[in-house]
Amino acid sequence: MRGKAVLIACAIFLAACVADGATVQVSSNLQAAIDAATPGDTLQVASGAYDKITVTKSLNLVGNGSLITAGDRDACVNIEADNVSVSGFVIRNGFYGIKLNSVKGCRISNNSVFHCVQPGIALLYSDGNTITGNNASLNGLGGEGWYGIYLSNSNDNLIADNAAYGNGAYGINLFPSCNNNTIIGNVLKGNMYGLYMFTDCAGNLIESNIMSENTNSGLDLRLNCHDNSVLNNTIQNNVVAGISLLDSGQNLIRGNNVSENGRYGLQAQGSSDKNTIINNTISDSKSGIFVESSGNQIYGNRFMENVVQAEERGKNIWNASYPRGGNLWSDYQGTDEMNGPNQDMPGEDGFGDQPYRINEISQDKYPIMGNQVMQISITEKSVTPEEVRVGDNIAIKAWLKSKYSLSQVSVHAYSSGVEAKGYARLTSVGDIYQGTFSTALLDPGRYEIVLTVRDARGFELKETLGEVSVVPRS
Repeated sequence: MRGKAVLIACAIFLAACVADGATVQVSSNLQAAIDAATPGDTLQVASGAYDKITVTKSLNLVGNGSLITAGDRDACVNIEADNVSVSGFVIRNGFYGIKLNSVKGCRISNNSVFHCVQPGIALLYSDGNTITGNNASLNGLGGEGWYGIYLSNSNDNLIADNAAYGNGAYGINLFPSCNNNTIIGNVLKGNMYGLYMFTDCAGNLIESNIMSENTNSGLDLRLNCHDNSVLNNTIQNNVVAGISLLDSGQNLIRGNNVSENGRYGLQAQGSSDKNTIINNTISDSKSGIFVESSGNQIYGNRFMENVVQAEERGKNIWNASYPRGGNLWSDYQGTDEMNGPNQDMPGEDGFGDQPYRINEISQDKYPIMGNQVMQISITEKSVTPEEVRVGDNIAIKAWLKSKYSLSQVSVHAYSSGVEAKGYARLTSVGDIYQGTFSTALLDPGRYEIVLTVRDARGFELKETLGEVSVVPRS
């Protein structure tokens, strides 16, 4: 709603600015036509190729697929006046594609901006502008600029429904001190970072964007980026992380679908304290959420089939008070037979009776029930015989079910929690894994026989199959 309100206000304002101007047809020397125009005029620019332009008065430039190019040290379109509208152009090969420099109330829409050395579209010290429906792709590939859309010291802008593919580093970049911008409905794919916010950026709304297939993170907030709202985005298939926070706290991260990211679904590093992380789905990553900061509120989320659901190195809050509850963990194996704040009254309430353990200190007191599955489960097992002499073999069988293919299945012997020498690999016949464990390296005593299983995605299960006594041969 906030983004739509800004868009409507800008549209009304721009319409008022150009309503009384003349319409001029342009087919050659666009800069001369701009210089001759009166503020408020509309220039209808015919298809064809044009040189770089600078706009120093309020005008409405409407292209028809018209091409504007510049040298690699110049801006193709340099805007130095308020209330300028530019739409319908193909812009290529400049140092900047479209550059807004200390201006307000401009509207940049439905342009294609490719192969510029630095940003495709740049807003420098520019507030209250509208950037919609543009394709800013393949810019910054020469190792100098790296941006599709770049905001610097720019506030209260609407960045909506743009595409930014394959730029040198950033689909959209805010650096530094960019506040109260609305970034909504953009598609940011195949960059290094989808959206990168760096240094003292606050109050921005990041909503309903697609940030996928980037070679680092989908969304990255670094160094005092606070009080931003990250809502209802699709963030998937990024190589390192879906969402990454570094020294950035007090943000709201809600309702996002964060899936199939290579290392982390969400990571909060350094002093990324007091964020509110609620109602997200975080799935199919090696680590669903990694938090080394403290004071974050993390509840109402669905952690689904991550290899490690949660890693915590700080001190955080993993559930709201009863009856709002905690998070859904796909690997939670507790029961729901009790209810109440202490889970001590008979009757189901949708929360597990036993807490979900995050680490030795932290836990989710009210894990949400539903869709729990075991990625690897043992349906039947046997260890025979239960007593052997040193040097004899133990026959081991385990019937296993798994969602993903199993890459390692082995057994080890433990005495008083200490692993003994020797191990055995099990081989499969259908769902049955079997093998023999030699006791030749064991001292007499009593041992637990522990199965270790790892699947193709890295999830590991350890479970005791049984106990055996090893006696001297004499």
